[in-house]
Amino acid sequence: MQFATNPLTMKRVIFILSVLSALAASAQTEVKSFYSGANEGVTYSLPDTRIEVTLEATCIKSTPGEFGRYADRYLRIKNAINEVSSSWELNKVEVKGIGTPAADKRFTIKLDGSSASNITLDKEGIIACINTTIPEKAELPAVEKNSKPRNDASIYMTEEMLQATSTAKMAELAAKEIYTIRESKLALTRGQLENMPKDGEGMQFMMQELDKQEQALLELFTGRTDTIKCDKRIIIDITEECDTTKAVLLRFSRKLGFLDKDNLAGEPIYYSLRDLKTIKKPIAEDNPKKKSPKIEGICYIVPGKVEIEIFKRTKKIIGTEIPVAQLGTLEVLSRALFSKRNDTKVIFDTSTGGIISINK
Repeated sequence: MQFATNPLTMKRVIFILSVLSALAASAQTEVKSFYSGANEGVTYSLPDTRIEVTLEATCIKSTPGEFGRYADRYLRIKNAINEVSSSWELNKVEVKGIGTPAADKRFTIKLDGSSASNITLDKEGIIACINTTIPEKAELPAVEKNSKPRNDASIYMTEEMLQATSTAKMAELAAKEIYTIRESKLALTRGQLENMPKDGEGMQFMMQELDKQEQALLELFTGRTDTIKCDKRIIIDITEECDTTKAVLLRFSRKLGFLDKDNLAGEPIYYSLRDLKTIKKPIAEDNPKKKSPKIEGICYIVPGKVEIEIFKRTKKIIGTEIPVAQLGTLEVLSRALFSKRNDTKVIFDTSTGGIISINK
């Protein structure tokens, strides 16, 4: 038995058995419902589908500077920030289905040397593919949470500023330092600086450093505005009787951001869910003594569909259809597809248990 690991955390379970001369060339794959203690094969799960709602918001946070009350006196700045405030804006809502292993849909594939022994499971044990690999997905670049990295003004404070005995005196000295930096920038652009850089690259670097120092000290007077991105993830469980009309998903406040659905300080964001009944399920026989038919092949799901809408008041934010395993039917791929003479390649959707592609 040999195990390999998929780069995207997919655990690849590869079983290669020697073909014994005593076995017939027409040997087939045997699949059984899972039971505790079964160790004669590899056990895989089919998924139940849950809906993942991801909401993205932007918070603009304003913070007053330490010397804000002296901004007008020393720098003639009249619009300095004087109080902490936050303003939130909901930017984007995304909806998708995710899979979780279904406790009542676990099966064991007997290791008989057939091509179905080459099976890949995801990290949850859900069947992902047979006789092939899942294409790697490109990693998205990390999103900056703060669009403006904060400069620490304390590293630009002079010894005289730090030894000042009052805030007013510190503010006065900080303002003088800002004027000194501005004079240096002016001298640099005019070529009048005592130690002028030797090339354009050095001049650009020096100007950037002076800008950074001025901005850090200036924010002690003007205050600072930060733009922060925040994500909220909510999971909706699906049942066979899943129809829901105008249920509260969460609440959102322009001052406080994302809130629990019971917090009345925010405006409610609703969702509605409707079973599209795309799959007609067979009528179950009321005969407990009748045995279930033997499963001979690889089990998969033909998923049903739900329609989900996210909205606030009467304004729709997003509406889409999501395939759902629980609303579908259990089907079986013939074991003949996975005999020793066949090398059928199958890729499954780990969120629904359905087939994405099959190549014989």
